[in-house]
Amino acid sequence: MYRIFTAVSAAALAGLLAAGASAQTIGFTTLQPGAINHLQAQIIGKAVQANTNLQVRVIPVAGTTATQSAVQNRQAEITIGDVNNMGDAMHGKGMFSKMKPMKDLRVVLKITDFPIGIMVRRDSGMVKLTDLKGKKYPIGWQAFPNGIPLGLGVLASAGMNFSDLKGINVSGLITAANDFESGKLDSTLIALPAPAVRKADAAVGGIKWLEMPTDAAAVKRVQKIRADYGIMIVRPRPGAVGVKKPTAFLRIHNLIISATWVSDDIVYKFAKAMIESKKDLVKGHPIFNGFFTDKRIAPQFNGVKYHPGAIKYFKEKGLWGGS
Repeated sequence: MYRIFTAVSAAALAGLLAAGASAQTIGFTTLQPGAINHLQAQIIGKAVQANTNLQVRVIPVAGTTATQSAVQNRQAEITIGDVNNMGDAMHGKGMFSKMKPMKDLRVVLKITDFPIGIMVRRDSGMVKLTDLKGKKYPIGWQAFPNGIPLGLGVLASAGMNFSDLKGINVSGLITAANDFESGKLDSTLIALPAPAVRKADAAVGGIKWLEMPTDAAAVKRVQKIRADYGIMIVRPRPGAVGVKKPTAFLRIHNLIISATWVSDDIVYKFAKAMIESKKDLVKGHPIFNGFFTDKRIAPQFNGVKYHPGAIKYFKEKGLWGGS
């Protein structure tokens, strides 16, 4: 009995060692806990890890510039970001203007269209964006510089900018959400699916979203801030906190991003596992209902390129529409 047990144990141990040797650890940078990107990264990492030999380590960092520079600088293989920020990072523009252009960044796939809005207390008396004039709103965004163009994008729909508001300096998204809860802010910018929205809703007795104009002129003003910004309508549904009727939000294209130095094999496996694990992703968070695994997963953008490992998978599945 002892000899059999020893032999089986030795075989099992050898198998575990072999599996461990074949596994490859990759880094996945994202924003801090409380941001929706962090939750998405956790869910995606779990699905990829369950369906490949990749061990995914989610790495929270301070802000959008840090998430992408880590991939450019070979400190992580994967990150999440919107296409506008990726383009700015590659060309040294916007919040990346003081940094060396990150020319090695490459798109893996589009995750979702992402809704961004300005939330206020349900009993604030505010309804439209123009009601926010003179009210306390977060500015600065030292740890989350993407808060500047996102905020300008939302406000531009109503022909407004930061000069119309009473600016209160904040460092990042979660700080702003906490200041909103405590009453230091009358409003804050945040993604609809962010965990911090549900927390704020409970803390202040209910939140709502300021109405954005949706006419052609509003869309044109929004796209003057960033060419790939748009306006999307979110309808009431479970998980859409504060959405009591069809509501307009700023739309950004949220991507999985890698780099040229990351092997085609890793990116191929990552893309394949995500696409083929959509049911698991949706179980993790309803935002992945907007993760479309048809040709919408690989739209063609100006100024950024796809990773060849992702293109290989898309071509095999008839999903590639690029040149």
